[in-house]
Amino acid sequence: MGKGSYGFRFQENPYPFVMNLWNVGWETQVGSDYDWHGEKRVEKEKIVFQYTLSGAGALTFEGRDFQVGEQEAFFVAIPSAHHYFYPKDAVKPWEFIYVTIEGPEAVNMHRYILAKHGPILKLSRDTEPIRKLFKLYSETVASDVYNSYIGSQKAYDFMLSLFRYLEAPPKQRLKESLIKAIQYIEEHLADPLSLDELAKQAGLSKYYFIKQFKAELHTTPMHYVMIARMKKAASLLAKTDNTIAEVAHQVGIDDPNYFTKVFKKTVGVSASKFRKNEDSHLIDFIVTEW
Repeated sequence: MGKGSYGFRFQENPYPFVMNLWNVGWETQVGSDYDWHGEKRVEKEKIVFQYTLSGAGALTFEGRDFQVGEQEAFFVAIPSAHHYFYPKDAVKPWEFIYVTIEGPEAVNMHRYILAKHGPILKLSRDTEPIRKLFKLYSETVASDVYNSYIGSQKAYDFMLSLFRYLEAPPKQRLKESLIKAIQYIEEHLADPLSLDELAKQAGLSKYYFIKQFKAELHTTPMHYVMIARMKKAASLLAKTDNTIAEVAHQVGIDDPNYFTKVFKKTVGVSASKFRKNEDSHLIDFIVTEW
């Protein structure tokens, strides 16, 4: 795949998109003529995300100096008080991939990220935003981004992936002891489940089990059990003709009234209304808040 810069200048504009692509590129710079001042450019209402693949560049942002090394990106708005360039004392070429996005919503999202994370972002090459940036570049080279509708969709897709990565990083793999406890819960929802039994399955003392569970799953073990039971109950209500009392018993609750109360609090509707919903039979798994 050849390197280069591609600009998007869509002729049709039937809808005033609040975000769209302006350009995307993959370049290697080796000279001091690569020099951009954010307050001298004629463009307005744009943001630039530029990710270093090898070598390093320099960024001056609001009077502070930064090196933009491998697996780092700078994220700036145009116009703003920034200056990025190839350093005169650099010994290696600066290779990077970048995207420029235009529109008021792109600027708003940039302002939010800048306030929380600063102008330099650290992302490994296998993170979702960087994978999407490479994909966007390859799709552009293949002429798959050919109108403003696709351009707007791609711009949102990239920005939302960046937001998702920064605001809700991928979950870390749970400790093996907690995985054992969770597997036991899922396999024994119809049985009485106690803290003592779950701690035993995890191979931990009860106190340490509770502490570790809350630290990694951000809820208590018994609340996790209840949510797991309600998810299983929702599936049974949607997929079987069992009575509500039978469903309650199948998920370890022998009091139908208590089951009905907890189900409504968890799912948002009563068990009977959930079953009557014509879409419920399409649900294999229910996703709810902890």
